[in-house]
Amino acid sequence: MEIGSIFEIDPAAVKRGGEIETFSSVHVDKYGKKERCFTASGREAIELALISLEREKPETPKRCLMPAYMCDCVFLPFLHRGWELVFYHVDRDLETAGEAVFRLAVAHEIGLLFIHPYYGADTCAGLRGQLAALRKRGILVMEDVTQSYYLETAGADADFVVGSLRKWYAVPDGGFVVSDLPLAEDVLEPGEEYAQQRLAPLVQKWEYLREKERRTGGALTAKWLPKKAEYLKSNRLLEEELDRYQGVRRISHISKEILSRVDEEDACRRRTENYRMLYDRICGMKRLWPILLRDEARGPLYLPVYAKERDSLQRFLAERGIYAPSLWPVGEENRHSLKGDEGYIFGHLLALPIDQRYGAAEMEQIAEALASYEKQPVIGIRADANETVAAGHMMRCITIAEQIKKRGGQVLFITADGQAEDMLIRAGMEHVSLHTKWNCMEEELPVLREVLKLAGIRTLLVDSYQVSSAYFEQLRPLVKLVCIDDCFDQVFPVDALINYNAYHTRFPYEETYGGKTRLLLGTDYVPLREEFGLTHIVDGQDAKKEFSVLIASGGGDIQNAVLGILQRAVQIEELKSVAFHAVVGVYHPQGNAIEAFAKTHENVKVYRPCQDMAGLMADCDAAVSAAGTMLFELSAMQVPTVFFQSADNQRYDREFFEEEERMLFAGDMSQDREACIEAVCDGLKRLAADAALREQMKGRLARVTDGRGAERLAAEIMKL
Repeated sequence: MEIGSIFEIDPAAVKRGGEIETFSSVHVDKYGKKERCFTASGREAIELALISLEREKPETPKRCLMPAYMCDCVFLPFLHRGWELVFYHVDRDLETAGEAVFRLAVAHEIGLLFIHPYYGADTCAGLRGQLAALRKRGILVMEDVTQSYYLETAGADADFVVGSLRKWYAVPDGGFVVSDLPLAEDVLEPGEEYAQQRLAPLVQKWEYLREKERRTGGALTAKWLPKKAEYLKSNRLLEEELDRYQGVRRISHISKEILSRVDEEDACRRRTENYRMLYDRICGMKRLWPILLRDEARGPLYLPVYAKERDSLQRFLAERGIYAPSLWPVGEENRHSLKGDEGYIFGHLLALPIDQRYGAAEMEQIAEALASYEKQPVIGIRADANETVAAGHMMRCITIAEQIKKRGGQVLFITADGQAEDMLIRAGMEHVSLHTKWNCMEEELPVLREVLKLAGIRTLLVDSYQVSSAYFEQLRPLVKLVCIDDCFDQVFPVDALINYNAYHTRFPYEETYGGKTRLLLGTDYVPLREEFGLTHIVDGQDAKKEFSVLIASGGGDIQNAVLGILQRAVQIEELKSVAFHAVVGVYHPQGNAIEAFAKTHENVKVYRPCQDMAGLMADCDAAVSAAGTMLFELSAMQVPTVFFQSADNQRYDREFFEEEERMLFAGDMSQDREACIEAVCDGLKRLAADAALREQMKGRLARVTDGRGAERLAAEIMKL
């Protein structure tokens, strides 16, 4: 069964006519305010509250203090009406220190304090003691109960209480505002047309789910398969329209009629029961954990959890028909106000569905999925990056790791030292250092064994030229072993071996490993990042005025190829108008010298490091690269390339990429640097002058790889 996402509505239950004479809600009435108004949405309720405040209290400064952890849609009414936003901080328990809020309110001379109890718990309890003192200073209070509609302790000290009803019930529209101040109901516009539009995708979802239930084995006819995408798209477009709308609409007759039949106490009870039932099942899990206390929330909107790998968990659940939102995306307005805790919240919080549509069976379905996620294997990756070991080794491992995590797996990088730490942090990878010598791998085995045991690693991928057969022999009793081997210098006792290079056919892998090792060979397994997709490729690049060239030589570049090529190219008449984009790794030994050279040449730009390699490739007409994985990236991006050899293990790339002029080979930089640099420049002159050649090369490169090698590798590694 599918769980979560937007509410579905049975079309037979919708009455499309007649005004409800008296419409009320006990959970709206409980705030005890004199004035109340039902609007089409929660953000329109905020808009009406602001209009009313500005009318009744025109002297109020239009400056609002609100929590930095907040949905960006809440900002919209304030921005529409010209309010300045100031933000206060929320800790990882979703709570705020009242004294800090008081100081900020006074320091910034705010007119309005916005508070928001999260997920059915009174997370504002710590600042409620300050509200009376703030109101005495003329500061008004608005409380948004969109996540805590059933909370009894909310709203008593607020001048305005606002909330969304469509988040809680199967209605096409609905929000409310209550206050002791008069509400500007004269600005309200009819909401019937909008409600009818919003009703359509909710009915479509109901029809889709009913059809899915009627089918055995989960199979749907071609007629019904597109319906899900259709109603989700319609709902998204209507949400975008709501973001653009700056007025205030009344709640529709349809929604009032539906709400008049809702048993609110039963809905609250079911939500609370579901929350506690699921809470009990997930307590003690290591990859996710509840944020609030078990009995702290009453009828909450969701069960919020922190997940170590939130995006991985969200995808894992979605693949099993469980749709848990990550609340919320970071807005432009609060982006610069986030400190450590809010950054963690936005990056790790996932909201598990527990609403009244569901009961024990659905909570069990979610719990089983989470238990399955918890048991996903831990994959260790042993790799290094430093001044000697090119960053490409670490980058390809990170690419494979990202695909493992997408499948719910856990990844721990293991390095000899801390030199690759910044790279792994940027990639969001967990890592541990052995504090050993990177080029003496057998000496690390005693420490490595302890790490494997403590981390619960089941499979270890090793990517290093320093590894030996003896190293693997000693690890075989502990874990499944995978290695990346592009040299065939040794025979490794491993469970799986990867050589994604086209030249793998030169070596007798099948005869040597004889079925004992899973062989993952050839360009189907090239581990390219997802950004290297054909969607980046732009036609008509050759029509640009300026011919642009990407130059890269890996992180090591021990022959100083990048600087040498640049120094020679700027002297050649045919290349003086070329724009050169030099990519320099963080460990590049001549990085400072290349940057200094660029400062004296306007047509040279340096990227250290490059944050969007695929985008840069897409913008360039040609490239110069050392042999290696980057040649496959350039193939995926269809960039005509001049390449050279810079290390012994790259010698076989020449045969494949030189064949049919897939790329132009310029020689071995390590054997004759000057001749190789001259050949690179000759190749660039040829590419710049021959558009037909470039087009032919693009077609040949498109057939090299489909860019899905990392997905295939991740799937094979997780099978071991």
